Amino acid sequence: MKKVILTGLTVAVLSANAMASEITEGDVTQFNPNTQAVASEVNGNFAALIAAINDNNDRISALEEAAGEIAELADIVSGSTYKLYFSGGIIELDEGGGANLERNGGVITLTFNSDETLNDTRSEHGRFISLDAICDPDGSNCSHYVDTWNDNETGAGTWSISDQTLTVTFGDGESESFTVSLDGNVIASGGGGLDVGGGTNGVDSFVAIGIRMAD
Repeated sequence: MKKVILTGLTVAVLSANAMASEITEGDVTQFNPNTQAVASEVNGNFAALIAAINDNNDRISALEEAAGEIAELADIVSGSTYKLYFSGGIIELDEGGGANLERNGGVITLTFNSDETLNDTRSEHGRFISLDAICDPDGSNCSHYVDTWNDNETGAGTWSISDQTLTVTFGDGESESFTVSLDGNVIASGGGGLDVGGGTNGVDSFVAIGIRMAD
């Protein structure tokens, strides 16, 4: 009975480690029912088991070490410059039947200083269109209100990071949170929502992707 229990335990544990350590049936001695176990063969199986456990431990340690890079993201971001590409839009409908469309996009160069201050250079363009027709009293010469902008601005702000969340506060007081890739080379943000109430129904969405520039 002891031999059967020992054999079953050995095979079960070896099976649990087989995927990571690539152990095959040829690497261990196979025991048959009602045959006497030889000490050297049993010890050989345990040696294979120990080797598999050590191999798995090395693999797990490497993964844990890689995961530990999250704690060093602040060091990667600090002193780095990212080029951020962004795009967004808004659609609004009001109870009076009017509608507005807005679309904007551009590029922001973000430099994260080591003292957690931020410098940014922004190039943004966009257009707002009111779908409400504006006509002369006689109903002729109808047009739509259109506002187009193309701005180039510089500013300053602050930044902080916790785990993989990078929080940026721009000079105008607006804040945005970005998710940072484990290697620190990419920051990303995005989202959207519905605005219902106050006589207006609307939907907005945006996406922003930043790439870390070479030092």
